[in-house]
Amino acid sequence: MRKSAVIGLFFICSIVAGHPGKMINDIVDHKSGTAVWWVGQASWIIKSGDLVISTDLFLDPGGRIDPAPVTPEEIAPVLDISFVTHGHGDHFDPYTTRILIEKSKCIFVIPESCLETARKLKIPDDRLVIAKPREPFEIKGIKVQPLRAIHGNENFAIYYDANFQDVGYLFTINGKLILQPGDTYLLEDHLFLKKVDVLFFSPTEHNMYIDPSVILINALDPEYIFPQHHSTMVVNEGTRFWSKGYPDEVKIRLSKPLRERYHILKPGEKMEIK
Repeated sequence: MRKSAVIGLFFICSIVAGHPGKMINDIVDHKSGTAVWWVGQASWIIKSGDLVISTDLFLDPGGRIDPAPVTPEEIAPVLDISFVTHGHGDHFDPYTTRILIEKSKCIFVIPESCLETARKLKIPDDRLVIAKPREPFEIKGIKVQPLRAIHGNENFAIYYDANFQDVGYLFTINGKLILQPGDTYLLEDHLFLKKVDVLFFSPTEHNMYIDPSVILINALDPEYIFPQHHSTMVVNEGTRFWSKGYPDEVKIRLSKPLRERYHILKPGEKMEIK
């Protein structure tokens, strides 16, 4: 079954467990340096100085194990840029997007593969930026390097509808390199990066799973390693290949120094990037 049919210190750190109203307060109160909050799935809030961005912001309560730690209405007034990697509903979420269109002034950065959906959602043209694989750009002081992303499916197969317009993102924020690969198998594009400071990765059957995730982590030697795409959605036989993650299985395959940099957050938790 296709996924689109299923869903239409040195490591000094600060981790704060999320609960209703807590996460947005943490975001607003964070004034200096860079911090990241996990919202579940591949959804992250990144704040550096006064700038707030998100990746694949998915706040729809449908299908989640627990409610999202922040609501679209809460994040809308402070969000500057919403980055999207591809068109699946847990990444380019119509529920969240509609509220952001109405209640936020944020810019939406999307791949060309999401343009038709963006039109249907009526995102204004002056709030749209199109990201193309391997074509870097800068926005609001952030250097953005879109990477190619090739989506997988169940049984470790390449997705039938995989789209070469889908992207991942390498951000340069406050001197730190932050990699959000999106939903993708391991590609040479990732290994060519050689080094990143912060890595988000998805150890699911339809993404990098276990061994390729270990290869990526060893190759990039990140200072901060965050598994995503796990422990968010209800898992059943129809959703297991994309909703079930294996973060612990990846961690035990890493060297001790890498395990010390490995952080399995819960939705709503924060980490400061030093």
